[in-house]
Amino acid sequence: MRWFIGMLLTCAVGLTAQVAVAESAKLAYAIRFSDYESGSVDDWLRGKGFQFEQDAQRRNLIDLDVADSRLTIEAKRRAFGMMPNEAVNVPEFTYVEIDWGVNKFPEGASYEQGVRNEAIIVFVFLGDERKPSGSLFIPDSPHFIGLFLCHGDDRVNHPYVGSYFKKSGRYVCLNRPAPGQTVTTRFNLREAYRAYFDEEGDDDPAVSGIALGLDTKKAGSGGRTSAFIREIRFFH
Repeated sequence: MRWFIGMLLTCAVGLTAQVAVAESAKLAYAIRFSDYESGSVDDWLRGKGFQFEQDAQRRNLIDLDVADSRLTIEAKRRAFGMMPNEAVNVPEFTYVEIDWGVNKFPEGASYEQGVRNEAIIVFVFLGDERKPSGSLFIPDSPHFIGLFLCHGDDRVNHPYVGSYFKKSGRYVCLNRPAPGQTVTTRFNLREAYRAYFDEEGDDDPAVSGIALGLDTKKAGSGGRTSAFIREIRFFH
């Protein structure tokens, strides 16, 4: 899954929507980080389908731990890491919910000011058809939506568009929690896909993969951050 890396090295972010839960919505798929018992955290994550790319392979740069029924991801210095998971496939979906939080935000991060760093970001990939990146040197990618938690002057629910994948990629900050606060964010993936990629409403892609990531390459304080995630749930 090398296209994850080329695509994400230069992206910026965008999207909208915190929507009401439909009473008829049903859980379609869940990824839980609360069932760790013992042994290697890396092996436990591999068992869930995650891979380790870039600095996510190096524990001296990005540390992974499980405590209090949640996975903690810590950047020990400036780092860029991705953990893609192609095993996730959700044919029918409406929205996604994530239980997560940030202990320490990347110092100086601001999408508004072009410092596009995150302590944690969840990418959702939609469909299998790869779209042009806009560069001969960056692999094409399916449509994707990046969801993150922000602070400072970043706008919540605002669609940020990157330098590449202008027609196929968006990122959005879902919430601006206090450090250490656990929040449950809800995002309507179907409405977002329609609004940004399929205004005619004639395409119904599946969720074809996810990725966990962080980027502190431009952050102050040596790039140190800490964030946690407990569960990701897809509903239809």
